[in-house]
Amino acid sequence: MRKSIVKDRVFKIIIIFCLLIFFIYGYFTLVNRTDFNDFLVFSINNRFKNNNESIVSKMIYSSLNKIVSFNDNIIKNEIDPIIENIVSENIIDKNETIYKTEPIIYIYNTHDTESYYLPFVSDYSIKPTVKLASYILKDHLNDFNISSYVETKTISSYLKKNNLGYLGSYEASRYYMKEASKEYNFKIYIDIHRDSLKYDKTLYKKDNKKYAKVLFVLAKKNKNYKYNLKFINYINNKLNKNYNGLSRGILERNDVIFNQDISKNAILLELGGVDNTIEEINNTLYVIASVLNEYINEGMINE
Repeated sequence: MRKSIVKDRVFKIIIIFCLLIFFIYGYFTLVNRTDFNDFLVFSINNRFKNNNESIVSKMIYSSLNKIVSFNDNIIKNEIDPIIENIVSENIIDKNETIYKTEPIIYIYNTHDTESYYLPFVSDYSIKPTVKLASYILKDHLNDFNISSYVETKTISSYLKKNNLGYLGSYEASRYYMKEASKEYNFKIYIDIHRDSLKYDKTLYKKDNKKYAKVLFVLAKKNKNYKYNLKFINYINNKLNKNYNGLSRGILERNDVIFNQDISKNAILLELGGVDNTIEEINNTLYVIASVLNEYINEGMINE
């Protein structure tokens, strides 16, 4: 009886070892196949398309954890060969004047670790966050020749340095906002968050395309309330004009300021929820970027 148990265990170990060898062999075989690489490139190209223009995979961007522009050479110098081919072959040509223009939009994340849904089978298995959403928005704004600035400093580093807890997050983002404003004359401030609602509350569909719904949060007790309300009403109305239901509306709060006293064009977005994918976030951010472009072109930014 005892010998039988030992033989059974040995047999299981051999089976597990064989399966492990099989998977390792299969993985390296696929990675080195040209047709597999071509399929990966094709798949990434088609996951993030807007208006027939290919956008480099945002998941690649996230996996590198780079706080740089897509056109920055650091990307090519610090990535694996497969990813390097994808980036170099599919990079979007940008008007270089975009990057030489002083940024007018400041994009930041007071709760910069909030993350989105990651399917079990996904590109590079990197969990996307609101920080990634900020860079996606920046990329879309660049397509409209609008220069923007994404805050690179982490909230946690400020909290640790000043012995603050999570409740000090808005103090941290406020400090960063003011520091960045010393260098640039920003006209718009956008704080991107992620809601905690489930999928049925945050998913929007139109023409067989999926989007992440957006909620605008407005602080009432600050000197710029009426100006920020006007700004948010403009964005909210424009969204619902062509994408009725994409916006979940405007939530007004009396108990907090959300740093919206700093500007007459300050906005806080609850972009999607815990179950939204980065592709849905990307689709919504393209729409938001197009509305911001209208807002600027109509001269509303200076009123």
